Amino acid sequence: MQLTDYDAEGRPARDDLALHSAPLSEVLTQELDGAAAASGLTAEEVLLAALGRTIDRTIGDGIVTVDLAGVDAQPVVLTCTSPAVLPAVEMLAGVHHAVAALRLHRAVHGLPVDAAAVGDVLFTVDGAGLGPVAAGHALEVHARRCGGVLVLDWWYDARAFEPYTVEELSEQFPLALVELTSEACAPIVARAELAMA
Repeated sequence: MQLTDYDAEGRPARDDLALHSAPLSEVLTQELDGAAAASGLTAEEVLLAALGRTIDRTIGDGIVTVDLAGVDAQPVVLTCTSPAVLPAVEMLAGVHHAVAALRLHRAVHGLPVDAAAVGDVLFTVDGAGLGPVAAGHALEVHARRCGGVLVLDWWYDARAFEPYTVEELSEQFPLALVELTSEACAPIVARAELAMA
């Protein structure tokens, strides 16, 4: 799947990155926290699943690779598809297992052979909002807490994205998050663990 509007030559430098910030409402932030606690998932996993839904709603169905801050392993392969194709519980369980597998790989094997691989997207949670990492990603999504709400900083390669595409991503994200959190329930992790047994 083509995530960007245009093909840009080379990886973006820090000066190529533009910012669009979008705070979630206090209610939606509480909904995220409640859904994560009730389902046994981390906020990062719920937000990552919502990113997949958001990309589907804005750009289309497909797969993107996502680097997670603090996980020096291969990128997470994130399915971007609709609830009709992949229900919320399955989407959340899939993200949970993908993230857990990467963390386990890192703990057991250390860095992979190709530690310099760069995913399509960099995703960070609870960063300090100090700016982009600028590690070569066309899109960086930084989720941080500020004044009791979650703020999403969408850093994007201005050579590869139109501003309206990133604005649409930021507008679709809360809708995708509501869809997932309204379906999140306590058995998500337990069901997924039993399925793997």
